[in-house]
Amino acid sequence: MVNSFSCPNGWRVLGCPNLVGSWLSGEMRRCPMQLNMPSTPTPPHFPTGRIGVAAVTAGPGVTNTVTAIKNAQMAESPLLLIGGAAATLQKGRGALQDIDQLSLFKTLCKTCVSVHAVRDIVPALRKAIVTAQSGTPGPVFVELPIDVLYPFHVVEKEIGGTKSARGLRGKMVRWYLQNYIRNLFAGAWEPQDVSPLPVQVPLATEDEVGFGGPPPWIGGFGVSMDGGHRGGV
Repeated sequence: MVNSFSCPNGWRVLGCPNLVGSWLSGEMRRCPMQLNMPSTPTPPHFPTGRIGVAAVTAGPGVTNTVTAIKNAQMAESPLLLIGGAAATLQKGRGALQDIDQLSLFKTLCKTCVSVHAVRDIVPALRKAIVTAQSGTPGPVFVELPIDVLYPFHVVEKEIGGTKSARGLRGKMVRWYLQNYIRNLFAGAWEPQDVSPLPVQVPLATEDEVGFGGPPPWIGGFGVSMDGGHRGGV
């Protein structure tokens, strides 16, 4: 799944959940299965405008990141977790590694979203990235089912149905699957805006930081404005 994404300069795709967790918790541990990682990696630093990105496979790959995501939440670290998932049509029908992944992260991530069409991948990632950085920084989770990651001809071959459908039922099933695939890839090749969305960072007001005068509680506990004690105290 990591090979499905291009990494702009300055981005690092972390392929080992244990390594991600140890980085975020400040305890570096060697991971038995590293993906394109140096032998002695250093903890990543997330300067302004940058976030951490981890791409993992569906099922066990996603569940192995729970501790790392909790560490990111407690450390207030902006982190984008991209997880694979079973095909949308196969969810809830016994597909391999099909679990309710969104429920795992609802209490850990600032937002959890599942993408259901190829055209929605870029908008979902843009919104998730700005959410991770805005306000109190934290982790976000974006689920990408396998049918939005594979090329059109592969998806059509796997779930498009047989071309020689027989009977009314077979023809209706094939019609439904063909319409599903058309909607899945509708608008997928149209250019989209990939520029970063503006990050919303809340700033304290003058009243909140006490500009323009001393806090109202000064002088109320027997302390005068000049630092001395008031009479009787």
